[in-house]
Amino acid sequence: MIELKNINKNIIKNKQIERVLFENLNFSLSDATPSIAIMGRSGSGKTTLLNIIAGLDINYEGEYFFNHNLVYKTTDKMADLRLKNISIITQHYNLLDDRNVMENILLGFRKKSAQSKSQAMDYLKMVGLEGYAHKKIKHLSGGECQRVAIARAMAKAPTLLIADEPTGALDEETERIVLNIFQELKRKGTKIIIATHSKEVAKSCEQVVVIKDKRLKAVKL
Repeated sequence: MIELKNINKNIIKNKQIERVLFENLNFSLSDATPSIAIMGRSGSGKTTLLNIIAGLDINYEGEYFFNHNLVYKTTDKMADLRLKNISIITQHYNLLDDRNVMENILLGFRKKSAQSKSQAMDYLKMVGLEGYAHKKIKHLSGGECQRVAIARAMAKAPTLLIADEPTGALDEETERIVLNIFQELKRKGTKIIIATHSKEVAKSCEQVVVIKDKRLKAVKL
């Protein structure tokens, strides 16, 4: 489904290479793999790798393939790929505080229809937030915000869901709720890539890789 070949990525500061982040890094998410966890120390490049996979970062050397087709590294091409196929859950949720839960979820739909609100309510129920539609984001807990972000991501019906430390700020009970939601999404056919420090989160994925020595290595937990 997604393959990155020979990725080289440098951290540039004042027009000079400050650090080599990736060197001939390769990544593959096949049709047969429902989910992958990406692990590594802080600063190893987990978020950067997710941004490359999501098409948000095109400043690297190497090739990007989606469904066996080479995707050219232009802003327009990557934006189109992301629009049609990918939803992203960031560490900080990226919800609009001045809007309510329903309004935030509706932003996730590629095309709004008469059924959008009904579908959004179904997603809220799935993440355990039935009855929260009219609550303002600023009045929610971190765990509730995370689940709203997941519901918004689901509204796109993505082929691929990318999640950056999705349970990093959550308690154990809320983490279990989020992981159960991810399991349900996988059963429905959505592929998931998660960057995480948590072994429990990583164990919920079918494959685990770690960024080490500027490359990815498969590991068993």
